[in-house]
Formats: sequence, C-alpha cells, structure tokens
Amino acid sequence: MTCPVTQQQTSTPERPQVSPAVRRFERVSGSVFLRFFGMGLYDQTMLPQVSAALEVTGRIRNEPWARAIRTTASDHMVFLGDDTDRLAESNRLREMHRDVKGIGPDGERYSALSPENWNWILYSSFFVQRTAYLAVTGDRPSPTDNQAIWDHFRTKASGLELPGHSRLIEDYRELVDYYDRMVSEKLTKTTTLEAATSAIQQAPRPDFLPPAADPLWRLGAPALRHMVIVLGCGGMHPGVRDLMPFTWTDRHDREYRAMTKALQLAFRYLPAAVTDTPLARNRRRYEKLITKYRGRSLVSFVPEATAAR
Repeated sequence: MTCPVTQQQTSTPERPQVSPAVRRFERVSGSVFLRFFGMGLYDQTMLPQVSAALEVTGRIRNEPWARAIRTTASDHMVFLGDDTDRLAESNRLREMHRDVKGIGPDGERYSALSPENWNWILYSSFFVQRTAYLAVTGDRPSPTDNQAIWDHFRTKASGLELPGHSRLIEDYRELVDYYDRMVSEKLTKTTTLEAATSAIQQAPRPDFLPPAADPLWRLGAPALRHMVIVLGCGGMHPGVRDLMPFTWTDRHDREYRAMTKALQLAFRYLPAAVTDTPLARNRRRYEKLITKYRGRSLVSFVPEATAAR
C-alpha cells in the first residue's frame, strides 16, 4: 500500500518591494544621463592621500579617456551586474588596490585601502549618483527616501566594504554630516585636481574616435565641455565647487537650471530603451521577461477539481 502524497498549496515567491524613489534612482544611475555629472567625482582628487595615489600612476594626466572608460565599465559591473559578477568585480578592485601605497609629496604615507581614502571614493560615487538622480528627475526625496536610496547603494557596494569598524556609515544623516566635515577639514586643491580639470579644459579627441573625426570634434568640443562643467559643478557641494578652478557665477546657476530642465524632459518622454546604458537595458529586459514568466505560473499543482472541493 502506498502512502498518498499531500499537495500543499503555495504561491510564487514575491520579489522584494522597492520604493519608487529607489527605482528612479536606479534608473538614472543606469542611464546615459549619469555621464554628464562625472566631474562631480573630482572631489576624490581633493583628498591629498587619494591625490598622491592617483598622481603616481599618471593615468588621469596621460590617458584620461581610457581611464574614464575603464572606471565606467567597472562601475557598471558593480552597480548593474548580477550578484556573481558584482562580487567578482568588487573583489578584483580590492585586490588590485592592495598594491597602491607609498609616500606622497608631503612625506605622508598613503594607502588606497586605508578606511578614510577607500570610503571617500565610495561616498563620492554615491553623491554623484544622487546628484544626477535629483537633477534628472526633479525629485525631492523625503528623509525616508534618502535612507532607502543610501541603503540600496550600500547593498550594491557591499562587496567593496572594508570589514569591522571601517564599514560605510549606515545612517544617511550621519553620512551627510561626515561629508560636510571632510569638505571643511580635509579637502584641498591638489596636483591631481589640476591634471583632471586640465584634461576637461583641453578636451583632447577621445582615443576611440578616428583621426578623421578630429574636425568635427574640435567643432563640438567647446559646447560639450561647457555642458560637462556646468552640470558637473552645478550639483557639487558648495565647498567642493569653491576648490574647482572655475569661477561660478549667477549665469552658471541659470544655465544649470535650464540644462537640468532639459534633462528632465528627456527622462520623462524618451523611452528607457533609448536612455539606458547597454547593461541596464539588458537587465531591464531580463526583469520584464522574468515577470512575464512568473505570471504564467500556477499557485498549486493540486488538480483543479480537487482544489475546488
């Protein structure tokens, strides 16, 4: 005699709920719009020990486009890749930075993996993404939204976190206070900042464009350079912007508002398939297919006649 198998009715597990603010933050972070705010990352070069580490390699000075492309690719894997690739890239970055250490021009020792230096890079990356999100969407997130957005970023960057007391600050308000203190107490003009801004001002033709495109690049570069400077500096912390070698005026404030309004219209009316970066577009399509397939699942394998009794 065989024992009957009892069928237990189950439902398809639901995916974790994500707030609308986090969804919009994530969409902007995976869009082409983020690139316009890249100059916001220059606060990283204003920390002397970070500057010393960057200056030794000379890559910001000698190959700015190649470095920017590599950084963008790495960021995409960390913040848009699946868990396996995200953690693999995070581990690779931590291992590669173990050898970045030495003595700076001021005679002080530096290490890329010292908590202050390492976490400053992550904090800078977050605030650039948040600045782009605010500018492109026009959102005014609540304190709860700000914490949720920061929690989302920390989850994506978890593979990059240092252990123990060196972990990233958890509370969003404490993070803002910490950033303010760093700006007022630690940041300064550095040789790496000069090299980075010089690359923007000179705007050399990107390595990936053929020499035949040089006349067209020279024609369009001034307008592109101005837009990158206005959008990059316009969203900066005022103390950071004061250290930049650009004089910020009321006219720039008006230009920043006009440019962000244009980006908001593009974000609102252009389809995500156009504004997404390739990896974000791939992930969005994957999520749509998964949702479609989940919608075809049964809630139980019990025969319908039996379940209706």
